[in-house]
Amino acid sequence: MINTPITDYFNAICEFRQVHPVVKGQPLRTNDPGMMTIRDALSGLKEVLQNNYQTFHDTNLSVEISRGISNLPHVLYACILPPSQLVPNGIYTVICFDVLGRGALVGCVESKVTSKGLKTVQRKKGRGLLPIDVDGASDRTKYNNVFVNPKEFFHPLENGHALDLHIKESLELAFGFLDYPR
Repeated sequence: MINTPITDYFNAICEFRQVHPVVKGQPLRTNDPGMMTIRDALSGLKEVLQNNYQTFHDTNLSVEISRGISNLPHVLYACILPPSQLVPNGIYTVICFDVLGRGALVGCVESKVTSKGLKTVQRKKGRGLLPIDVDGASDRTKYNNVFVNPKEFFHPLENGHALDLHIKESLELAFGFLDYPR
C-alpha cells in the first residue's frame, strides 16, 4: 500500500461513488462485503496522507477518514488535522469526495458542527448540483460552504502534484488561522 500513488486511491474512491452514488433513502451498509473496496481505498488514502503530511512546519499532524457506524457516509472524506483540532470542532485541511464520483473538493475548512467564524466561500446557494458536490443528506453534513479556499479536482486525477500544492497551501491557511508557528 505504501508505494501506491495518491492518484490511485483518489480515483478508486471516485470510481466507487460512480458505481454507488448517493441515493437518498438507500444507504450503503458498512458491514456489506461489497464495501471492502471503499474501506481499503480510504485506508490507503489515509496511509499516503499520513506519510506525506506527517509533519508540517515541524508540527505533527494526524489524518482522519470518514467511517460510518452502520451506514457509509454520503460524503467520503480525509481530514489532515493540526494538533488539538477535531473533525467536529476545528480548522483543518480536507479532501471531500463528490457524491456522484466526479472528483473531490479540497481546501482549508472550518468544522461544519462548530463554526469558527472563518470567511468561507458560498459555493452552493440553492438546490442545484455543483460540478463537485459535497453536500450530504442532513444539515450537519452539508460541506459545500465550509471551505475557505475550495479547489475542485476531477476524476480521473492523473497527476497528484497540483493536489499536493493545494493541500500545502490549505495547511498554511489552517496554521495561520490557528496562529501556529510557521
